[in-house]
Amino acid sequence: MTEQKESFWSRKFTDMKRLLNRTWFKVTVGVFGFYLICCVFYWYAEFDGPKGTPFYNVLLWNTATLFGQDYADHYPESIAGRIYGIMLLLVSMFGISAVTGYISSALIERRANSIRGLRKLQSLRNHIIICGWKNNLKALLIDIKRKNRDIRMSDLVLINNMDEESIRFFLADDDLKGVQYVHGDFSEEFTLEKANAMYASKALILGEDQDGLSPELVDSRVFAATLMLRSMNPKIHICAQIQTKKYKHYLEINKCDEVIYSEEYTRYILSTATLYNGMAKVLSSLFDNGDGISVQILDLDQKWLGKTFSEVSSYYKEHGHIMVLGVLENMGAEYELKHSVLADAQKSTDYTQIVQNLKNVKNMERNAPVLNPPDDYILKKHMGLVVLGDEL
Repeated sequence: MTEQKESFWSRKFTDMKRLLNRTWFKVTVGVFGFYLICCVFYWYAEFDGPKGTPFYNVLLWNTATLFGQDYADHYPESIAGRIYGIMLLLVSMFGISAVTGYISSALIERRANSIRGLRKLQSLRNHIIICGWKNNLKALLIDIKRKNRDIRMSDLVLINNMDEESIRFFLADDDLKGVQYVHGDFSEEFTLEKANAMYASKALILGEDQDGLSPELVDSRVFAATLMLRSMNPKIHICAQIQTKKYKHYLEINKCDEVIYSEEYTRYILSTATLYNGMAKVLSSLFDNGDGISVQILDLDQKWLGKTFSEVSSYYKEHGHIMVLGVLENMGAEYELKHSVLADAQKSTDYTQIVQNLKNVKNMERNAPVLNPPDDYILKKHMGLVVLGDEL
């Protein structure tokens, strides 16, 4: 409950910062502030301030005059007040029309650019970028939203080269309301800048389903996008999908957090299905069987540091009806993980030990699963729990 409250207020604070940074909000505050200053000027010029009449009467007269209406049959008597009144009438005649036309034009252009994917999403923070196009993209987006309950559809940004008519039809779906779009090549820096990739939290790079593109060409674009994203945002968590196995090694050594080679999973399921009846259904249900029970990874609570796997497994089974399948060692994005591990490695006063610790950091395998470890396996920092249970 506490984490949910923190997430709620954190999101509200982020929304407030976005609002304060918007140009239209700054302009609105500036215009309203200038209008109040003008009202105060007229108040003192015509009524000698608080001695003459309450300020709200002045505010009402100014507002009524601005929109071409009379208020309380009042007319300015001082020279300064009459000059001000004439200027106010001119503003009401020409200024309101001009502002209304400008706002309408800006909104129409903004909407058109948003649909075409030409608008820069400069206010987005901690969003998820989905690069590329798949035939099942709608189902993928809905599943991402379902599994990430703390995000909104507006936190999902698509980047691809689809034609305007196709993407317009795709985004018109009620289930995808709010999803944002950037048109362009997702392997180019300019396109990623429009998606504000510098401040994104995660990126999913898809092995595209497009006619005329060979698997090698598709994977080379995935590789290029990974390098560009990592150079623009060292903290972003990158998950890349490939079609040829040779790129898996290239991506891993170039700091891609997760590489999905679909052919491996398909081959394993098919071969295992010939050995065990029902194995394909078992494997499918482990990911998601439709009733909310699936394999998940939980952050390891600080209270379990130094405890055994048997202790934490028994606790979750008794209190949460969750089966702990194993642990994930060195969990997290490389940038944050290595900074934390390096800091811990240098705490020793023994120089030889420090050197050895640094070597261990260099050779560290990130997100390494250890399934069904021994009961006396000791839980350490930077670990996660691999569990089977209700979605949390």
